[in-house]
Amino acid sequence: MHNNTSKPLAVIAGYGEGLGHAIKKTFEDDGYRVVTISRENAMILADTTDPNEVNRAFSQIETLYGIPNVVICNTALLTIERFFVTTSSQFEQTWRASVMSVFNIAQAVIPSMIKAGNGSLLVTGATAGMKGSKNFSAFASAKFALRGLTQSLAREFQPNRIHIAHLIIDGIIWSEKSRERFPTLVKDHAIQPDDAAMTYLYLAKQPVTAWTHEVDIRPYREVF
Repeated sequence: MHNNTSKPLAVIAGYGEGLGHAIKKTFEDDGYRVVTISRENAMILADTTDPNEVNRAFSQIETLYGIPNVVICNTALLTIERFFVTTSSQFEQTWRASVMSVFNIAQAVIPSMIKAGNGSLLVTGATAGMKGSKNFSAFASAKFALRGLTQSLAREFQPNRIHIAHLIIDGIIWSEKSRERFPTLVKDHAIQPDDAAMTYLYLAKQPVTAWTHEVDIRPYREVF
């Protein structure tokens, strides 16, 4: 049985503290029902790098809540390491977290969106998808591939009224984890999760005659 289908449904894959939590709150405040997917601390537990788990998760969502109007892909594994220290396993895991996850999610959800006649797939990218910096060989190659995948999906499925957008997070998102990693980080110099979440909502609500495919989000102090 679908739960209150009068409200639009948003799904956040790769849900976690910081940006994921902010997106959830922002969409709920706007009247969406929100379902979260992650390996832990989410409504539905799944490893998004595994196609069987992704198919199970979205089948469960469709049964309980209906076809998602919006799916947000926040899956990633941030690997910052010198090239010769990076193992082939780390390299592959980083790629799978970003690229394989979105591939699996897109295969699971786009057919239902096509059947419904509309839908949005919003993919979180990074600065590393635009330039490969020192010690970012694994992460940058994954994010470059993710950008290419997202462009290809947008060009293939836009005629089906499926809005596929790529959001480049160009800066450090303010969170407890970021503050631990970057002790000198100043709040005003970081991306505030609630503010970034508003861009996701804006994209999800764009009319079909004026879609944005790619947008970058950065704090005013970020060099670009």
